[in-house]
Amino acid sequence: MNLVEAFAEGKLSGSKSEIPQHIVTAISNVFIFKNVVYKIYKSDNQFFNENFNDLSQKSGRFTFTRKDFEWNNKLSPEIYTELKGVTLDGDTAKFTESSDESEELVIVMNKVSASDGLLKKLIDNRISKEDCHQIGFQLGQRIIKIQRIFPYDLYDDFIPRYKDLVAWATGVKEVPVDEAKKYLDYVKKFLESHREEFKNSKDLVGLCLDIHADNAAYINGTLLPMDTYSPKEDWLHGYRFINIYRVASDIYAFLGKDAFEEVLCGYEEATKEKLPREQDKFLIIYCELIMWPYQYMLSEKEKWRIDIAEKYHSFLRDIFENT
Repeated sequence: MNLVEAFAEGKLSGSKSEIPQHIVTAISNVFIFKNVVYKIYKSDNQFFNENFNDLSQKSGRFTFTRKDFEWNNKLSPEIYTELKGVTLDGDTAKFTESSDESEELVIVMNKVSASDGLLKKLIDNRISKEDCHQIGFQLGQRIIKIQRIFPYDLYDDFIPRYKDLVAWATGVKEVPVDEAKKYLDYVKKFLESHREEFKNSKDLVGLCLDIHADNAAYINGTLLPMDTYSPKEDWLHGYRFINIYRVASDIYAFLGKDAFEEVLCGYEEATKEKLPREQDKFLIIYCELIMWPYQYMLSEKEKWRIDIAEKYHSFLRDIFENT
């Protein structure tokens, strides 16, 4: 018996016996019980350890887990409730303080129904224009809680992000490489043509969330960002308006331009900031170059996502050719 087996069999100290749904992701074991969810990060994903964050050793894994919990707890305390330590006591997982002496750290979350996910609600057409305004407004309010400005050169900050985007968008077999490169060339040319403007915009570099329609729930009129701590340190900061454009662009793909406008309007109302609307096309294409390949990646285990990937593909092509 090890910790993962104990959780999978519902053998937790102080809890009634209950067999959870056990989901194994690339870097974590997630255990979904009736009302609560536990997440434990893994150590054995070589690709992630070499290219994103090294979780192979306990110290690095604990540091990443603590940062992940602190970030998500500040954004969505309604979901991310506790960080606990855990050790194996016989065949039972025993919760402890979240100290370095723990065998592992466990992120404790309130369970969110899959039907309340923002993407699911967009698919089912259960998001109104009024909801869109609230989504933008509330995301703005939550970002204010954690937002910090970094005195970085925005152009120089974008370059490694762009290189990562090239690898991301051209590394999925379902994505036509020639077409992806066409969109990537547009992004590159936009960055070059705005080089001086971006270099003089250091106040626009802030914290960046891994936020999009798959990483948020919308429950009874409340937006709840989820799992928004980026896996790579370099992605934790960047052009701070990417946050709202990632969500707004996803909504645009499903509900159209009027819904997109409502999201941005709500954000501006909450933050009292003016968004760079002249950059709409650039920011939408940048954001959807992330989501389009991502849906194909997820479709390996969830075949229904192929339709979503194709929807993003069609949307991206339309924005590129007609705006």
